[in-house]
Amino acid sequence: MQGYVDTALQLINATFGPYPFRQYSVIQGGDGGMEYPMATLITGNRDLRSLVGVTVHELMHNWYQMVLGNNESLYAWMDEGFTSFASSEIKSRLFGSSDLLFIHVGSYQGYFGLVRSGLEEPLTTHADHYLSNYSYGNSVYSKGAVFLHQLSYIIGKEALDRTLLEYFKTWQFRHPTPNDFIRVAEHVSGQELDWYQEYWVNTTRVIDYAIDTAWTSTQGLHIKLVQKGNMPMPIDLAIRHSENEVTRVTIPLDIQRGEKTTDRYFSPDFVAPDWPWTFEQYQLIIPGNWTDEVEIRIDPTRRIADVNRTDNTFFIR
Repeated sequence: MQGYVDTALQLINATFGPYPFRQYSVIQGGDGGMEYPMATLITGNRDLRSLVGVTVHELMHNWYQMVLGNNESLYAWMDEGFTSFASSEIKSRLFGSSDLLFIHVGSYQGYFGLVRSGLEEPLTTHADHYLSNYSYGNSVYSKGAVFLHQLSYIIGKEALDRTLLEYFKTWQFRHPTPNDFIRVAEHVSGQELDWYQEYWVNTTRVIDYAIDTAWTSTQGLHIKLVQKGNMPMPIDLAIRHSENEVTRVTIPLDIQRGEKTTDRYFSPDFVAPDWPWTFEQYQLIIPGNWTDEVEIRIDPTRRIADVNRTDNTFFIR
């Protein structure tokens, strides 16, 4: 156990910012796991993997609750959500996850369940005023974690990594608000992101995109996309053709005032014209001789929280 904690601290320092104190204590006691300044209290009645998982989660609270000083009553998602995201990232490295892209699937499932339940409340809800424990837990933990992983889709994984380091460096001991975090992400990415904060944090609107139809002509490959939900997003398209050759396209939102240029999980081959955020439909023509079978897929990395993925793929045979 001690070896896991030592390694976890090294990974956290490198990924999310250096812990500013010389000592940290992990103490066996209590009936579960609980964070305290410079200490984590855990029970020993767990299997090793579960014990490490709880310990890492409580460790991360010392970054997002203690050192940064987030107000957990007003912005519970900035503590529990960021902590859940970060602990999943660290645990995947400790235990050698085979697919780092999907280590946050549990958070997405929690969010989707919340949407289906009809009990979702905005993340702006005060922690003491959620109408149910179910809504509180799946909002601040799950939807809060999805906020960060989905942000990597918008600005690119590398830009998110730099954002988290810069956020910790800039705002430690200063009690940051959601606006403060978004300003850091905007500075790092060169994009406008207030729209993302507005929709994801302040409302309960949902993301739902579909490929309405696609066809080929002498002009090239025609793709018609539809926004069926009420939260706009930029769109990544992966187009598989010519014996598994893949063309990657990013369609930015006009209100982004920019686009991601590099992404560890999805580096676009080209950037399409902006999709105006008020338009429900978008048509794209990709020039070329598209004579083979074509598979078109929205968001192949599955990072946007699209509430209905059944219409995200289209085949031309």
